[in-house]
Amino acid sequence: MSNPPRPAKIYRSTCRKFAACVTAVTLFALCLFAPTQPSARAQTTVGSMGLVISQVYTRGGEPGAAFQNDYAEVFNRGTSSVDMNNWSLHLSTGSGPIPASITIKFVSSRGIVVEPGRYLLFKLGSGGTNGQPLPFPDFDLSGLPGPVPLNLNADSGVVALLMPDSSFQGCPNVQTTGVADFVGYGAGATCFEGFDGPAPAPTLASAALRNGDGCSDNNSNAVDFRLGAANPRNGSSPAAPCNFTAPPGFFDFAAPQFDVAEGDGVAHIAVTRLGDVSTPASVEYDVSGGLSANDRSDYTTAAGTLRFAPGEREKSFDVLITDDARPEQNESAFMGLFRAKGAGIGPRNSAMLVIHDNDFPPEGPNPVDDSQFFVRQHYHDFLNREPDAAGLNFWTNNVESCGSDASCREVKRVDTSAAFFLSIEFQNTGFLVYRLYRASLPEVPGRVRSLPRYNEFVRDTQEIGLGVVVGEAGWQQKLELNTLAFLDEFVQRPEFVAAYPASLTPAEYVDRLNAQAGGVLSQSERDLHVGLLTAGLETRAAVLRRVAESGEFTRREINRAFVLMQYFGYLRRSPDDAPDVDFNGYDFWLSKLDSFGGDYRAAEMVKAFTTSTEYRARFGTAPF
Repeated sequence: MSNPPRPAKIYRSTCRKFAACVTAVTLFALCLFAPTQPSARAQTTVGSMGLVISQVYTRGGEPGAAFQNDYAEVFNRGTSSVDMNNWSLHLSTGSGPIPASITIKFVSSRGIVVEPGRYLLFKLGSGGTNGQPLPFPDFDLSGLPGPVPLNLNADSGVVALLMPDSSFQGCPNVQTTGVADFVGYGAGATCFEGFDGPAPAPTLASAALRNGDGCSDNNSNAVDFRLGAANPRNGSSPAAPCNFTAPPGFFDFAAPQFDVAEGDGVAHIAVTRLGDVSTPASVEYDVSGGLSANDRSDYTTAAGTLRFAPGEREKSFDVLITDDARPEQNESAFMGLFRAKGAGIGPRNSAMLVIHDNDFPPEGPNPVDDSQFFVRQHYHDFLNREPDAAGLNFWTNNVESCGSDASCREVKRVDTSAAFFLSIEFQNTGFLVYRLYRASLPEVPGRVRSLPRYNEFVRDTQEIGLGVVVGEAGWQQKLELNTLAFLDEFVQRPEFVAAYPASLTPAEYVDRLNAQAGGVLSQSERDLHVGLLTAGLETRAAVLRRVAESGEFTRREINRAFVLMQYFGYLRRSPDDAPDVDFNGYDFWLSKLDSFGGDYRAAEMVKAFTTSTEYRARFGTAPF
């Protein structure tokens, strides 16, 4: 790699004239030739993804600059030789009022082979005469003729490495065929690899350096590059092969801020996994910390766990947005990542959700009086998802079928509301979560009567129901997989382990669990589970599920759960949260529902909650 810089010749092409007339981008075709020398033909791997851009310097020749010229550096981080014959280098050039770019194609009669661990240095233009001369470049592109000098845009731009017969179009993604690597640098860059932002802009003394001496490649410019002392390396520099030990994996939000319009109904929040992705990993998220936004009236509390399979780099969760009627300033909520398993938490472990208001003074009628809004909000509050079109239309029409008959509409609204609690979807998500807590966890000061707290309930219900829409193809399988994963995690929680330590025998475990659930297992059922657990044919999680799903336990708990869901669903709080201070209200409605044998119509419970000032005030002017 110590040959003289390769001579270059520019071929004028018709595309140059065309590009100059039509756009602000100038395109050249440049062919580089190397003299033929008798040597063995190197084995080539054209199309290998081993080549990356490893260093970019843009301040050459300026007063105080470290070097006289801009430069770009390419590195072979792979394990095979790569022939760059017919590859191209695409550069953003100049920083004047007319932006420009240049694409340089390399052609050699004997090949341009880059061995593993080796660098190539490309000498570019100069912005002056200051600084040290570069080490001997492998390609000297500083003297090329043309309307603009071949120096990089100092503040922001793109350097891209293109495989044969490829071009740089728009802003490619990491899967774009033919683009081996590209680096967007500087805060003003609009094109860069990954979701975390561009690489830093070089300074007079610093270059944008790829981490690991060129070995790091997370397909994220912000993660892979840092500012470091400009250190141009050429083909004569010592080889530095990569051992491909991936950096430890970590989780980040894909962006520091996510924006959503109030009328959109849902915000999609992306979480990325960087570094080592070879093993399963998970991370918990939470969107309950409102800054100016309120989780009762502006968005639905979102919490849960994202589970990444090996190789998965991005997942997302939804935050449901409430389209209330209040004219407001844009509001924001805090989102956080925590308790990662199998990976760490990265620097972007928090992000902002900004909700852009769509209401103008004066405030209009309370939207909860509109049938479609009423139904849509029930999907948010009880099923933790946006409505499917068929369901939304069915339940909306169920109310609207009454026309202007007020008493009919009142009955239909009550029955529609109750239907969400009684639905197959809720019974197998929210009601199951309720039963798991009641069946297994003893009462403690922070959990009165073994009832889940509001935030616990929302988090766990969303996890079981993630992606489940009853009636859609494959919903049963999705629900079952979610449930199994949740149960496996539930029995490993510290509070569960404290109540049922691993030292318990199978018989002691089943008996203690059955006692907590109120003795719902018959003797034969008890003996069956003890035997299966002893033989290793059933797990602790499976036994817990059998108890929680038993018919007797379900029958005992349905009224208690129904009343609790009035608080969780409509009021978005626990029964003893402000403005209440105890369970007196909960006990009142439970006694009334029990006295009517569970008939919510006769007890007028659903009607009372859906017409309450506290419920209606979530969406607009409270009075009915």
